[in-house]
Amino acid sequence: MSEFDPYSRAVLYVVHYAEIGRKGRNRPQFESGLVDNLKRALAPLAECRVSRVFGRILLKLPEHVNEDRVAAALNTVFGVAYFSRASTCETNLDAIKALVDEFLGERNFRTFGVRARRPEKALPLRSSEIAIELGTHIQERTGAKVDLSHPDLWIELHAMNQQTILIHEKQPGPGGMPVGTGGRAVALISGGIDSPVAALSLLRRGVTVRYVHFHSAPFTDTRSQDKVRDLVRRLAVFQGPADLLLVPFGPLQQRLVAEAPASPRVVLYRRFMLRIAASIARRHGARALITGDSVAQVASQTIGNLDSINRAATLPVLRPLIGMDKAEIIERAQALETYAISIEPDQDCCSYLMPRRPSTSTRPEDLKRIEATLPVDDMVLEAVRATERERIEPKA
Repeated sequence: MSEFDPYSRAVLYVVHYAEIGRKGRNRPQFESGLVDNLKRALAPLAECRVSRVFGRILLKLPEHVNEDRVAAALNTVFGVAYFSRASTCETNLDAIKALVDEFLGERNFRTFGVRARRPEKALPLRSSEIAIELGTHIQERTGAKVDLSHPDLWIELHAMNQQTILIHEKQPGPGGMPVGTGGRAVALISGGIDSPVAALSLLRRGVTVRYVHFHSAPFTDTRSQDKVRDLVRRLAVFQGPADLLLVPFGPLQQRLVAEAPASPRVVLYRRFMLRIAASIARRHGARALITGDSVAQVASQTIGNLDSINRAATLPVLRPLIGMDKAEIIERAQALETYAISIEPDQDCCSYLMPRRPSTSTRPEDLKRIEATLPVDDMVLEAVRATERERIEPKA
């Protein structure tokens, strides 16, 4: 007896994309990235067989797969505009009518509409003629009326040479672009609310993200590091295993306290963070930095201080939250499921050796004079050399 093929009665899904379809000659590259990410997201459930058919991707999964978990997994794959269960049959009118009958089953509806596409020309009928044939068949079978404006039920099918695909109810996907198709960046991630949301914004644009966390252990406890591991574990659901780079920042902070004035200290911290993160980014082939800054949220995020901080940057600094207020960011963090982690108490590096009155407006020339008295390059190199790398797996 031949071995049972779990795909002989497969569960089929059709994945549609949007932006990828406008990529012209580069479209195959983006399609391949999406396919890879779909396979990665579905791997914990089952091996996925994938085929590409005219601007859509057909997924074939074994019969036993949990459909709720499939939907949840597809909602973590950027580049998916929407997805749906699907059925297929041979491309001939009798087989298509039988497939439609099976799809209708015991469904109750008073009105319906038919959308037919014919990307390939196996059927002699035009798309409109296929829709009319099927509409007449459904009316005779059910007594329902045609309504092409707001029907109770849409019947959508795509007739190709080898098979016809019938689309079931569509579910919206997360949109965006496939992770891995938009270059590489390094996100500065704290244990707070903002930075995970900022990182997700760039993941959604296809950017592969590595994460840098500055901590002050052993001068503070390790709770911020534990929180960041949990945050990156959640973000890794959307991109796969991710690198977390832990930078011991306490010694550098102590030196700045000893040798620099108190008022601009936080801005000096941030300038060094950008330098260190940029050095790490180059070692990993990344071309940009990501921060969770939002204008005027804290003292270091006034326009003046952001200008002073930016002047230390040697890579582009991407700030996707820059014009958002806290309520918007919290709402996104709750949707991302990082908010509950972020509000857990910790001792982050910015709470260590914090000046009583941080300046809300620093001048770049004043900061340059202060830094001219410091071995800036050596301080950056020392921090980079002390950085520890961890590989974080997605949250189960």
